[in-house]
Amino acid sequence: MLSPRQIFEDNIRPADLLLKVFRLLEHESPTTEIELSKTLRSLINVPHDEGLIIIYNEIFLGLIRERAEVSPSAIKRSALCNLLRQAVVTASTALETYLPAILRQNLPEVIKLRGRDFIPRNDNDINQQFKGLTFSLEETVRILVGPDPLFIANKIISSLSFSYLSGARGIRVTALLLGLEKPWELIAKELGREEKEIRQTLEATMKRRNDIVHRADRSQDEPTGTVQEIGYPWAKQAVETIRLVCLALDDLVVKRLKEIQQQNLISSVLEVV
Repeated sequence: MLSPRQIFEDNIRPADLLLKVFRLLEHESPTTEIELSKTLRSLINVPHDEGLIIIYNEIFLGLIRERAEVSPSAIKRSALCNLLRQAVVTASTALETYLPAILRQNLPEVIKLRGRDFIPRNDNDINQQFKGLTFSLEETVRILVGPDPLFIANKIISSLSFSYLSGARGIRVTALLLGLEKPWELIAKELGREEKEIRQTLEATMKRRNDIVHRADRSQDEPTGTVQEIGYPWAKQAVETIRLVCLALDDLVVKRLKEIQQQNLISSVLEVV
């Protein structure tokens, strides 16, 4: 069975590939260098009357033959930018897949060890996230008769099918349920970055994902306006921020779970003494 971390890394890997493909194909216009064209034609034995598109930059040399039926406009920079947009969407999806996965793996154990204290009291994000969560009479009696951490955890996680964990709030809610206090402060410290900067980058990324998916990358403020520009540095930063935040959260949860287990062990020993 794959760990949440493995699931996340598998899901974000296509975003990395999209970024790399963009960098390979990035060019202002196909090269028209005559000597290079002659050399490539000779190398692969292409007839002189066959059309070629040659892409040449500092890291890549590519040749597209006429039979591929790809026009220069199909690979111009504005078209290639869709690879960057898809990388942002893929990374965002990886985040939204990871958060329920780490809850499924660890929440039953946290509930077992912490009991009713696993729920932060009077937290607006928690209350908002699970405002639609209800327990039937039968489920309530079941919990009262014999508390079942796995049942409670599954009930909480199943409710996420109707209220997605996403963005900065989703990360905070997940971390709080798994025993991390002031999660964004901990994540920022783990990464050696400013908390405000990380959250702003993450929120901008999720907002952009929604623009791309729902409005073909037109701003929510101007849904009928022009398509927003996107560049490699911005997309790279967006993908890397999601990656680093999730990896930092994963390490913090593992560390926190060990602390809770140690605290419970010490309490059990003291009770016996």
